[in-house]
Amino acid sequence: MKKNFTRPIAQQDRATVLKFQAAHFARALQLDWSYWLRLLPQGLRGSLDAILSTVRSSLTTHPARGVTLQSLSSQQKRSGLGQWAQWLGLLGVSVSALAENPHRPFTRLPYLQGSSPTQIHVLWRTEGPIQPVVRWGTQPDRLDQTVPLAAIVTRASLGTNGQPMLPQWLSLRTPENLSLPKLHSAPIGTFQYEAAIDGLSPDTVYYYGVFNGSERLTAESPEQRFQTQPQPGTVRPYRFWVLGDSGTGREAQRAVHEGMRAWVKQDGRPLDFWIHVGDMAYGTGRDVEFQSRFFESYQTTLRNSVCWPAMGNHEGHTSKGSTGIGPYYDAYWVPTRAESGGLASGTEAYYSFDHGNIHFICLDSHDLDRKPSGAMAKWLKADLEKAKAEWLIAFWHHPPYTKGSHDSDKEADLIEVRHHLLPILESGGVDLVLTGHSHIYERSMLLDGAYSTNATVAENFILDDGDGDPRGDGAYLKGAGLRPHEGAVQVVAGHSGASLGRVGTSPVMRRTLVEHGSVLVDVEGDTLVGRMINREGVERDRFSLVKRGAPMVRRLSLPWQPPEYKAPDKSSKSPYPPPLDYQVLIPAGAEWKALSGAHPQGSSWSRPGFDDASWLRAKAPFDSGRGRLFGGERASKEGRPSLYVRREFTVSQADRATELGLWVDYADGIIVHLNGQEVARVNVGRSSGRNAQGVKQREDSGAVYVPLGSIARFLVDGVNVLGIECHAHSEGSIDFGLNPALWMED
Repeated sequence: MKKNFTRPIAQQDRATVLKFQAAHFARALQLDWSYWLRLLPQGLRGSLDAILSTVRSSLTTHPARGVTLQSLSSQQKRSGLGQWAQWLGLLGVSVSALAENPHRPFTRLPYLQGSSPTQIHVLWRTEGPIQPVVRWGTQPDRLDQTVPLAAIVTRASLGTNGQPMLPQWLSLRTPENLSLPKLHSAPIGTFQYEAAIDGLSPDTVYYYGVFNGSERLTAESPEQRFQTQPQPGTVRPYRFWVLGDSGTGREAQRAVHEGMRAWVKQDGRPLDFWIHVGDMAYGTGRDVEFQSRFFESYQTTLRNSVCWPAMGNHEGHTSKGSTGIGPYYDAYWVPTRAESGGLASGTEAYYSFDHGNIHFICLDSHDLDRKPSGAMAKWLKADLEKAKAEWLIAFWHHPPYTKGSHDSDKEADLIEVRHHLLPILESGGVDLVLTGHSHIYERSMLLDGAYSTNATVAENFILDDGDGDPRGDGAYLKGAGLRPHEGAVQVVAGHSGASLGRVGTSPVMRRTLVEHGSVLVDVEGDTLVGRMINREGVERDRFSLVKRGAPMVRRLSLPWQPPEYKAPDKSSKSPYPPPLDYQVLIPAGAEWKALSGAHPQGSSWSRPGFDDASWLRAKAPFDSGRGRLFGGERASKEGRPSLYVRREFTVSQADRATELGLWVDYADGIIVHLNGQEVARVNVGRSSGRNAQGVKQREDSGAVYVPLGSIARFLVDGVNVLGIECHAHSEGSIDFGLNPALWMED
């Protein structure tokens, strides 16, 4: 049966059917939307009707790029925003469904870092320089203290000599600005400010505001607050959040964050701080990926609670632990000189801090020497010798035990962590180890001594094989204080946004869940309680440690064994999820220059400057009509139908783009080119153009999202060219067509 290339997308893109521009849509919303609602697909009608009041009040028209919708996050979860956000996006409407986008002059909204009982840091970024002022006080409407200018560090990204840039940034390349500490790869024109607020009282709530001279830039709000750490050793309830492998900018990341916030709100006890165990900026830890997939995604939590980070392998593509340079190190302020307790490390790659009666240690498991003779392991031993807290919690990226999307018995990084670092930590009395990397939730029994470089076994290394749940078998028991080799709980929390996976079951794990979520940890006196909260805000696992007295340590020769894992039947691969924060560069139904019935010579057709005067000007969708395109032209002379389309689009500043992607319906295979360079290939095996081979028949139908690779290399300021070639799988194919839209995650 022939596919209809108008129908599948029309369910989400009424522009193809209704033929009105985004500006008309905006005007309709501002007047009376009841007429337009009647034209929408039935499945979207109720969702849109429930939120259009919010949309109308926060809608601003921008002639250059259509309509921007803001303040939608609170409505999204209730109304199923994902479906209609794509519909709006195809109209040429920019949608911010996941993130809190910065308002000018901010390019990164203020967030908290590096706290202690008497100090905290506020960081932010602006487009171009400002006169930075931070005021603070104990009431949100009375900020009566000011951070001295000398306590504010300014960094900048101003490009290099001879680098093409906008005139507005050339004027900022003054000797004074060029002498500022440099940001690694932030967009040109970025200024970062790092304000240290000193002289604070321990365990006290303060409010803060950021100003440009006398002009207030942040709202007067109780949400702009921070709480200093208590004095070391203070015993009171503490709560922190743990997540990993989250920075995708997709629906799962948003849902996990909102699920945690909903659970915490209902429970009534706020976060004291949070820990990210790495991979917060997929796919290569670029500065723009940090911005859109971490800072904008978590702004509501970042502005009033400190995130303590560990570097993951994805951040390691652009940041190096050996040098402390890269977007990861630009993003965070962590103690290097024991400013927050612990022992000075002299590097931001690994560090420690105290929070009340808990001592925390962060390690770099990605690119530093893990051996006992290395600098990091030597520092770790010295830090443990100094630690006097009741609780010891360590975190880093690569897990010593996992059978999720990674296998700790087969991968060298994970084996080295287990073999070299765990013996040091367990000799120091570690209670809880938090990691990520493997996209799954796994939680162990009480465990000690399993350091083998071969297959992990549980026999004689499990000290308590119960479920650790106070409502079930009871909490795991340890002696008071930091006592060596009394067991620890291992938690793999790499399930906070990235695609999930599982290869088996680790014999030391008591609970394994293949679902998105995060972990909340409560510590009160001698009791620790951990909970896995899934993306729906539902508790899916609970465990507890109690440190009291001096219980007998026993090693179980035949501990409880988890059920054997049976891999599910292989199903079709899920489509790649689209971003939730994007703007539309080329809407569906746009006009393209197109060629059918022949192949262009060479690859110059997809480059800027190509003379396409002989190509037909036509609007998408392009539908074959039994192998014919554009009113009767023959398929390509080689027999198999092929189509080539190209279109120019403009990007004002390419280094602010996180990702480009096509929202596209096609059959059967496509190759996508950006400025003459291939950036995506689907269902085409080898070569391109007239030589394309191995075109597979597309098995699914409808529009899907196809991310475009290497845009940091090929996207340029100003005019760019997108070229798409579409090939049928056989000469007699009638299911042949193309309907593309281009989105930019920024």
